[in-house]
Amino acid sequence: MEATENTFKSNDSLRTLRQVSLVFFFIIGLSHILTGLLVSNNLLLPLSNTINRILDIPFALLGVIYGLSQGRIASNSPNRKYYLILISVITILVLGLLLYINLLIPDKIT
Repeated sequence: MEATENTFKSNDSLRTLRQVSLVFFFIIGLSHILTGLLVSNNLLLPLSNTINRILDIPFALLGVIYGLSQGRIASNSPNRKYYLILISVITILVLGLLLYINLLIPDKIT
């Protein structure tokens, strides 16, 4: 009986984590896109450039948190093994690409 209660509690906390990460994903994503547009149009350059450079990694991490919490919730399905492998591969590729872009590609000097 206790195991089922703990499962329900962990699923409730995972659903809450998923909902909160989705809200922050949208907020940070919208801010990241807007500051990217400001940078590309040379508007409010020092501030918008700084915010744009700061928000890309948290944006990706929130997407990963959302995806992994969804994967854990869906882990009771019969296709859970393939789903978790796919999510893991996509997560590694996206984070690796972001780290490559942020750390190894030099900034433009204007």
